[in-house]
Amino acid sequence: DDSYQKSPPLNNNNNNNSKNNSAMTLSQWSSGADLQNAQQKRAWRVAMLLFCSLLIHNFPEGLAVAASSVQSTKLGMQVAFGILIHNIPEGIAIAVPCLAARPDRPWLAFLLASGSGLAEPLGAAVALLVWKNAHRVLPPMENVLSFVAGIMVMV
Repeated sequence: DDSYQKSPPLNNNNNNNSKNNSAMTLSQWSSGADLQNAQQKRAWRVAMLLFCSLLIHNFPEGLAVAASSVQSTKLGMQVAFGILIHNIPEGIAIAVPCLAARPDRPWLAFLLASGSGLAEPLGAAVALLVWKNAHRVLPPMENVLSFVAGIMVMV
C-alpha cells in the first residue's frame, strides 16, 4: 500500500545543515534579501546605514556629557539635555525607514532606534574611567569638547 509517504533518509550532518541554513537566513535578513520589493530593500539599507552611523556618532556624545559633568554639574546637565533633545529625531530617523522596510516588525524599529543610543552611556563610562585613572593630568575642557565635536562632525 503506497498511500503513506516515506520519510526522508536520516542525514548525519543535520546540525551542520541547520547551522548553515540559519546563518544564511541571518545573512539574507541583515542584507534585506528577504524583502519583497526594491523600495523596501532601499529603506532597509537606509535604516542600517543610519543605525551604524548614529551608533558611532553617539559614542562621543557620551564623552561630551561625562567631560562636561566633570567640569561642572550645571554644564553637564545642560549638555545632557541638549543631547537628549537631539536624540529624539535621531531615533525617528532610524525607526521610519525600518518601519517602511519591515512594517510587520515595529519592535525591530524600536530596538534599532534604542540600540543606537546605548553607545552614549558606553562613551560616558569610558570617559569617566579615563578621568578616574588620569586625575593628575586632566586636559583642558576646551580641548576635550573640541575633540569630541570633531569626532561627531566626522561621523
